[in-house]
Amino acid sequence: MLDGLWIASAAPAIDAALGSMGTTGPIAVLGSARLAKALTARDRKVTLVGASGRAPIAGALAALPVVPEFGAIIGLKVGEDDDWSATLASWALATVDGGGLVMVDRGPAVELSRRALCAGLTALEQRVAGRWIVTSGLVSRL
Repeated sequence: MLDGLWIASAAPAIDAALGSMGTTGPIAVLGSARLAKALTARDRKVTLVGASGRAPIAGALAALPVVPEFGAIIGLKVGEDDDWSATLASWALATVDGGGLVMVDRGPAVELSRRALCAGLTALEQRVAGRWIVTSGLVSRL
């Protein structure tokens, strides 16, 4: 319930993930104004999409563009999403080829890795930031 208050504490791990992926272009943060602000303070060009506090995934999916335009997308709580496959597929569609997806969650690290692999992400990495697990990977369109 109070997760949104401490999400900015994951910003250093997210910034490290973005750095290791070498993403270029704008970064979309789905549903967390605090996280977007924390990343902007780290000199990242961030676009906040779907700033709904209660349901960040549901509100943000409708706002994503159909044409790929983001160098990376950062989303929250994919581990709690029953329709995670469709969620990650829509994030990948809004990301340029070679761009990154970053999932920030408190779910089990093994499950988050499995979901990232099932979504077709490559070069997976995981970082721990307090109680948050930051899972990142690259979108590859063959």
